[in-house]
Amino acid sequence: MALALLLWAVVASTCLGSSLAQTVTQPQPEMSVQEEQTATLACTYDTSGSDYYLFWYKQPPSGEMIFIILQEAFRQQNATDKRFAVNFQKASKHFSLRISDSQLEDAAVYFCALRGTYSGSSSYKLTFGKGTLLTVNPNIKNPDPAVYQLRSPKSSNTSVCLFTDFDSQTNVSQATGSTVSHSDSTVLDMKHINSKSYGTLLWSDGTDFGCEGTFNETFYSSSEFSCDATSVEKSFETDMNLNFQNLSVIGFRIVLLKVAGFNLLMTLRLWSS
Repeated sequence: MALALLLWAVVASTCLGSSLAQTVTQPQPEMSVQEEQTATLACTYDTSGSDYYLFWYKQPPSGEMIFIILQEAFRQQNATDKRFAVNFQKASKHFSLRISDSQLEDAAVYFCALRGTYSGSSSYKLTFGKGTLLTVNPNIKNPDPAVYQLRSPKSSNTSVCLFTDFDSQTNVSQATGSTVSHSDSTVLDMKHINSKSYGTLLWSDGTDFGCEGTFNETFYSSSEFSCDATSVEKSFETDMNLNFQNLSVIGFRIVLLKVAGFNLLMTLRLWSS
């Protein structure tokens, strides 16, 4: 009996799969646009059914799959949602996604998907494309490259270099030795001054490790442009002004707590009398 049920499931799955023959193709493995520009992601599909639905999803670096937009095959009007819009051409089986005014948070892998419904049944099959990786490059205005070197106390030789205010992403791994570690280039979005730039960190325990030389080797070894980045050396010591401000804030909070406690005590005494 169990064998008969298994054979029936295989046959049913095969028949259903053949009835729902469908493919999704995304011809752009990768795409890069400048911030605030329009990105258009292409998608073509093929299906044997006439009643189907088309989707776009995005997968950010965090990993979750986020639904963006849905197009129903029986609707002639293209679906739109804020900055997202589709170009649906049923005759040529084309379904592209248009992202207007691209933002840094739009950087993700985008998936086109097709769901076809089996005729005479509520069963369905969802087919995804291979995805398109969209990179959004920030608009860097008036870059001012700088290098900051932080040295640990004398008990350790660790040095940390902060490279900031660059106008392009740089692969720092090509210019570092085995004793040097580094972080990936990160976009610094300073909204309070309406400015963006690239920044990265390098650190090493080597006694001969210097930020200024590493900076020139990393960022401008193959460039025709020169850079007058400043090199500032500081130790990992606390800032006296910052400490004083923190103590002032703590003292102010203590005074407030005492005032609130005194008011509460007086109120309770009045009620009791």
